[in-house]
Amino acid sequence: MPNEGLNQAYFDRGFQALEDELREVTSTLAGALPLSKESVSRLPWLGETSPLEDNPEDAAEAAQLSSLAFEILNIVEERVAWRFRAIRRAEFGPETIRGLWPGVIARMKEAGLSEEEALEAFRKVEVEPVLTAHPTEAKRPLVREKHLAIYNRLAEWEDARLDPLREKRVRDSLSAEFESLWQTGEIFVERPTIADERRNALYYLREVFPEVVIRLNRSLEVAWEAAGWSLANLREARAYPRISFASWIGGDRDGHPFVTPEVTRNTFAEMRYQALRLHRRACRKSAEALTESIPFVTVPPALEEGIARLTRELGDAGTAIAKRNEAERWRCWLYLVREKMDRSLNQTSGGYATSEDYQEDLELARWTLCEAGAKLAAREWIEPLLLLNEVFGFHLAKLDIRNNSSSHDQALAAILESLGIEDGENFPDWSEEQRVEFLLAELANRRPLLSINSELPEEAENILGYLRVVAEQEKLAGPDSLGQLIISMTRQVSDLLVMHLFAREAGLADYVDGFWRSRLPVSPLFETGDDLAAAADILGRYRDLMSGGGESLQPAMVGYSDSNKDAGVFASQWGIHRAQKQMAEALSERYLEPQFFHGRGGTIGRGAGPTQWFLRALPPGCLTGPVRLTEQGEVLPRKYSHEGNAHYHLELLMAGVSEAVAMQDQRTGVPEAFHPTLDRLAETSSQAYRALLTSEDFITFHRSATPIDALEVGTFGSRPSRRTGKPSLKDLRAIPWVFSWTQSRFYLPGWFGVGSGLETLQKEDPDTYAKLQESFSDIAFLRYVFTNVETSLASANLDLIESYAALCEDDALRERILTTVREEFQRTREQVGTFLGGDFATRRPRMNKTLALREEPLRKLHRQQIALLKDWRAAGSPTENEDGTANQTFLALQLTINAISSGLKETG
Repeated sequence: MPNEGLNQAYFDRGFQALEDELREVTSTLAGALPLSKESVSRLPWLGETSPLEDNPEDAAEAAQLSSLAFEILNIVEERVAWRFRAIRRAEFGPETIRGLWPGVIARMKEAGLSEEEALEAFRKVEVEPVLTAHPTEAKRPLVREKHLAIYNRLAEWEDARLDPLREKRVRDSLSAEFESLWQTGEIFVERPTIADERRNALYYLREVFPEVVIRLNRSLEVAWEAAGWSLANLREARAYPRISFASWIGGDRDGHPFVTPEVTRNTFAEMRYQALRLHRRACRKSAEALTESIPFVTVPPALEEGIARLTRELGDAGTAIAKRNEAERWRCWLYLVREKMDRSLNQTSGGYATSEDYQEDLELARWTLCEAGAKLAAREWIEPLLLLNEVFGFHLAKLDIRNNSSSHDQALAAILESLGIEDGENFPDWSEEQRVEFLLAELANRRPLLSINSELPEEAENILGYLRVVAEQEKLAGPDSLGQLIISMTRQVSDLLVMHLFAREAGLADYVDGFWRSRLPVSPLFETGDDLAAAADILGRYRDLMSGGGESLQPAMVGYSDSNKDAGVFASQWGIHRAQKQMAEALSERYLEPQFFHGRGGTIGRGAGPTQWFLRALPPGCLTGPVRLTEQGEVLPRKYSHEGNAHYHLELLMAGVSEAVAMQDQRTGVPEAFHPTLDRLAETSSQAYRALLTSEDFITFHRSATPIDALEVGTFGSRPSRRTGKPSLKDLRAIPWVFSWTQSRFYLPGWFGVGSGLETLQKEDPDTYAKLQESFSDIAFLRYVFTNVETSLASANLDLIESYAALCEDDALRERILTTVREEFQRTREQVGTFLGGDFATRRPRMNKTLALREEPLRKLHRQQIALLKDWRAAGSPTENEDGTANQTFLALQLTINAISSGLKETG
C-alpha cells in the first residue's frame, strides 16, 4: 500500500483535477444555455454567483439551473474518480483499489487461503441484485439517458485533448447535449405509471448489465492470473461467482393498488420480450465476428448436421441464410440461431421454446469451434452468449411477488366467510394457536378450499388473481422467471402458512410429505424492531411445522427502512445484525441454510453504506447461501448509469461477497462479551429516538419543518407515499419519511439517538465504555455503523435545520423540538468522533471535498425552497390553478426538491 504522503498527494491531484474539469465543463454549460447573462450568472463554481429568485417563474428557472449544475458535478466526479482509479492502479498497483478482485485475492492469499480453497468458495457464491421502483424517484428516465450522453461526451473530450479539431467537435456536441437537456423537463408532470418505472429498470437490464456481466468474469481472470494462480484451473472448475437479477416492479403489491394481475402479466411478457431481443442482438454481434472459413478450417460434421437441420426447420429463410454463408459455417450457424430467436420474439412457429434449447445450440457452436482449433474464438464469441443465457435466460430478471400479511388476512377472511365457515370473517383476530391449527389442517387436506368456478369476494380475487398469473408464467417459462413470494410485516408463523394455502388455491403448490407446499420460495419480511427480535423463533417454529419437503434453503428478508423508522438507526442495525445471527443458528439446527435478502435503500436512514464494509459487518455464518440485495430507484442511475460505473459497483459487490464467503472461518464478528453492551446501547438510543417521535405534537412539527406535504402530492413515483392513506406517522412509508428529513437537512433517521446511547453507557458503566473503545477497531459492525452515522452528521446542517424549523409557527413547539435536536446532534457528534478518532477532513477527504463543493449552492436552494413552501402553504397548498393549469409555485417547489436531491445525490 502507498504511504500516507503518497496517498495525500494522490488525493490532492484528484481534487485539483476535479475542480479544473468542473470549471471547464460548467463554463461550457454557461455558453450553451439559451438564457440571459443574469440567469447564467446563477451557475455555481464560476466565481461570484447571483442570488436565487423567490418569485415562482424565476424560482423555477433557477432551481432547474441548479439541478443541472449539480448533475454536471455528479458526472464530472464520476469521470474523475474513474480516471484516478486507473492512475492508482498503474502507480500503486491494482490491489490498492479497495474492494475489487485484485485486493480481495491478495487479502485471501495473505490470510493463508490456497487456490483450491478459493475455487471451492467462489463456486458457492450467488448474488442477486433486486431492482425496485422508488416512490420518491425524482428524475425522469429520459433525463437519465441525457446524463449518460453527457458522460460519454466527456469521455470523448478527454480522448480528444491532443487533437484541436476533434476537441472542438466534441465540445460542440457537448454543448448541444446541454442545450437539449435544458429544454427537456427534468421531473414528471404527472406521477409515473408502473410501465414508466418498468421501462426505466429494463434499460439497465438490457443495455448496461449484459456487457458488465461479461466484463466481471474477465476482471476476475486477470486478477486471478496476476496473483499467480492458474487461469486454466479457474476455467476448468467454472468457479466464477454467479450473478442473476430480479425485480419488484410489476410484482410489488404492498400498499400499491395499481399493481393489478394484468400489470403483473404484462410485466412477465415485457421482460421475456426484452430478454429475447438481448439474445438476438448478441447473436448477431458474434456472428459478424466469426469469419472462420472453408478451406482454412475443417468444419466438424456435427456442425454441418446442425446447419442442415436448422435450414430445414426454418424453410426459405434458413435456405437464404445458408446460401449467403456457404464458406463461413459458424457465422451461418449463428445467423440460423438468430433467425430462430426472431421467431420466438415474434411468437411464430419454429422458435425456441426454452432457454435450454437455445443453450444446446450455443454449446454446439462452442465445442465445434474448439474441435476445429479455434478455442480463442469460442472463448471470445460463444462463451459470452452462454453466460448471457445463464444469467438472463428468456426472462431477463426474476419477478418477486410481495404483499402485506394484513392483506392476506383480509382475503382469507373473505373466503372463509363466503364458504360459511364459522367465525371465518374474523380470521385476522383469531389466536395464533387457532390460526395455525386451521391452516395446518387445510394444508394437509388434499382438496382445495375453492372450486374452479367459485365466485370470490373482491379482496380474495385481488390476491388469487395475481397468483394465478404467476402460475400461468410458471407453465409458460418455467420456474427460472419467478422469484420469491414475500410477505411484508411477517409477525407470526401463520402469516407464512397463509401464503402456502393461497399457492395451493392458485395452482402453485405441490402435495409433499403430508402438506401442500408452494413451489416458489415463501419469504418472510421482518421489518420492525419487535418482529426482528422474534424472527428466529418464528422461522424455527415454521420449519418445525413444515419440516420435510426437500428444501435446503430458507429465505428471509430483513427490512432496514421500517426498522430504522420504528426504532432509530443503531437499534435497527443491531436488531438486524442479531436477528440474522439468530436466524442462521436456528436454521442450522434444522440442517438448513439461510438465504438473506437485504432490503436496503439509498440513504443511511434506510440501510445504505459502502458495499464492501456492509458485507464485512455482517455476522459470520450469514453468507452461506445466495445473497440478495435491493437496488432501489435513485440508486440505479447513481451506481449503474453507464458500463464503467456499473462494472465498478458490481465488482465491489461480487468481490465483497466472494471474500466474505471464502474467509467465513476467519471472521469473528461482534464478540459475545459485547452483546449485552450493544443491547443496552440499542435500548437507550431507541428510547431517546422514540421519546422524540412520541413527544407532544411531533407530527405537527414534522409536517411544518419539512416538505413532506409537497412530497406527498408530488410526481416522484407511482406508489402512494402512505400505505392506507391515513395521516399518521405509522402509516407513512419509510421512504418519504427519510426523504423529508433529507430535504430539510436534518438527516435525523441517520443519527438521532446514538449520542444518548453512548453517553448513557459512558456515565453508567465507564469501564465497559472504555473496553468498547479499546476493541472498536476490531469490530467491523461498529466501525461500519458509526462511520455511517458520521456521514449523516456531516451531511446535516444545523443552520439550515433552524431555518426549516422556523416554518413551524408554534414557537414553544419549535423551540422544544429544536433544543432536543441540537443537543442530540452535538452529543452524537462528540461521542462518535471519540470512537472514530482524528479529524473528519483527514479521515474522509473525499467526502469532505464533495460536501464543500456543494454546500453554498445548496444553501441558496434550501433558502429558496423554504420561501416557496411558505407561499404555497399560505395559498392552500394547490397543485393546480382554477383553470386546470399547473400552479407555478408548486412547480417551482417540485423543481427545488429535484435540485436538492441532485445536490445531495440522494432522495429517500
